[in-house]
Amino acid sequence: MLSSAQWQAYKNVVNQAAESFNQEIVTWYRFTRGFQRYGEDNEANAHYDQISLNCLIHFNIFRTWPMTEETIGGAIDQESIVMMLNKKYLEDDGYLNSAGFFDMDPGNDYFIHMGVKYRSAGETPVSQAGDEPLHFYIILKREETPTGTQKY
Repeated sequence: MLSSAQWQAYKNVVNQAAESFNQEIVTWYRFTRGFQRYGEDNEANAHYDQISLNCLIHFNIFRTWPMTEETIGGAIDQESIVMMLNKKYLEDDGYLNSAGFFDMDPGNDYFIHMGVKYRSAGETPVSQAGDEPLHFYIILKREETPTGTQKY
């Protein structure tokens, strides 16, 4: 069994390594609702904040994940990338919620990677270090195929 000091040393190594290997840039379009002067919710004041995230992208690692689509024509399946985010990185930038998870709105937020629009199709904590996860996997579902003309 590892001591608290050993777990802390492990966390430090993992977090330092994440600074080196989490170099893929994904643009997170974070949905923000606006409020009128007297507090009324108004969709007209809603907007998206563009946030660049450093992460590690895994392609095609969930080939047996139950959300894949079968295609006769051999089209790319709709569940082909996973974004791995370091928890300390998210915490330092203020992107964790009160429960300690990535603070995103899967119904409204979306992500752009290499010109392709994705929506979250689930998340899971990974890289457990005794008392907490050190990373999160965000499973991204392809929303649109790039045509070279999209602007987000």
